[in-house]
Amino acid sequence: MNMGNNMLIIDDSEEICFAISEFFIYKGWSVETANSVEKSLEILKNRKFDIILIDYNMPYINGAVGVKLIRALDKDVSIIALTVEGEEIVAESFFEAGANDFAIKPIKMLDLFSRVNVHLNNKKRLKDEEILPKGIDKNTLNIVLGCLSNKKEYIDVDEISNLTGVATKTVNRYMNYLLDEEKVILNNIYGKIGRPKKEYKLK
Repeated sequence: MNMGNNMLIIDDSEEICFAISEFFIYKGWSVETANSVEKSLEILKNRKFDIILIDYNMPYINGAVGVKLIRALDKDVSIIALTVEGEEIVAESFFEAGANDFAIKPIKMLDLFSRVNVHLNNKKRLKDEEILPKGIDKNTLNIVLGCLSNKKEYIDVDEISNLTGVATKTVNRYMNYLLDEEKVILNNIYGKIGRPKKEYKLK
């Protein structure tokens, strides 16, 4: 059980809030819900969370704007966006706003639980390695790791850049760092001409 972990769910669907809450409460979590971004900001002024789940289609303030407002209050909390399949532009807007990852609706609870644990473990690992080399920012590293954790297959730098909004040059730097730290696996694809195409996935 994950005793002591706190989650905030921001979604105007009572059914989704109830389903996710019940699952994580059963796993030993403390869970709070908010049916609007405004309500979530009030909660966040008085309480810290380990994970925040936020839907895009919210009344008055959408989820992507909500992520920006949440980041102003808490720059370290892991934020997982909830999107409908096929909404790549929405996923990109979430990453640009500062989300760490996204999960596709309809939510598969075991997949969500696994994803949440990946972020908790990443955060714990980064905390244990508090001193990062020059040019490596903890929040950007979290975003890149979140993108990698969302993919089962290999992914190249351009795709990571498109999904996260992080510049390709910057993504390259972070992938080299993760490679040095032996946290990713590199796959070289050799064409007929030029340098091999590099693809990565988490170990």
